Amino acid sequence: MAAPGGVGPTIAGMTGQVGEFTGQVALITGGTSGIGLATARAFLTAGAAVVICGRSPERGDQAARELRSLGAVEFVAADVTDERSVQQLVEGTLDRFGRLDHAFNNAANTEAAGAVNAFTDMSLTVFEGIVRASLTSVWLCMKHQIPALLDSGGTIVNTSSKDAELRTVGTGSYAAAKAGVEVLTAAAAKEYAARGVRINAVRPGAILTPMLEKNLTAPTPGGRQERVERYESLIAMKRIGRPEEVADTVLWLSSSRASYITGQVVTVDGAIGP
Repeated sequence: MAAPGGVGPTIAGMTGQVGEFTGQVALITGGTSGIGLATARAFLTAGAAVVICGRSPERGDQAARELRSLGAVEFVAADVTDERSVQQLVEGTLDRFGRLDHAFNNAANTEAAGAVNAFTDMSLTVFEGIVRASLTSVWLCMKHQIPALLDSGGTIVNTSSKDAELRTVGTGSYAAAKAGVEVLTAAAAKEYAARGVRINAVRPGAILTPMLEKNLTAPTPGGRQERVERYESLIAMKRIGRPEEVADTVLWLSSSRASYITGQVVTVDGAIGP
């Protein structure tokens, strides 16, 4: 049964089977809300220990408290656009748990996603900030994660966006950065495939996250519903997706059931588009 507001079923089945990731460790950037938090919950349910990171200690501590009933979880405050911070994040994960098996690079620029800017109106500072948050951060994370993953034969999943494919007017810088994530994913996957590391990406469409909620916000409930219906009219499945549905895909790509899949971009969007 669909939940109110067109967000699909109220209960999501997790792809990760109980115990599937027991003894393994997953690192999730942007793990304090939305898709990242749902993926942390899924990994924990499947037996993994999890490190989540984000920029806000308050949100991170709250998320960790919510997750601790499911298993071993740690929050680390980190800025994934800063190399030293990323290096310390990976080193801290290894110090705490002794290994790294899976990385989900999901940190997002909440100001850029969903923003529409005329091409010539954007300043260089804003453009570079979007690219750094959405693309450079993924490169930095992979640079420091891959050496640890070589020891475990692990996996990486990077978060792209349907914007990389739709390339809607006004979203050029964000779409270009996310397209770059997909190219970076494919290139790195080929470079490390023979050494046992699989690297893929997910390309979410309209998913009910705090980021999307900003675009749905309206002065009245009726106004919000109109905005929800506007999104639904563009989606073949006629509903907005749930974070758990992307998390299911991340866990599948990270599992042995996807052992012959690398360098791929998996779209999770309910068939959105014109």
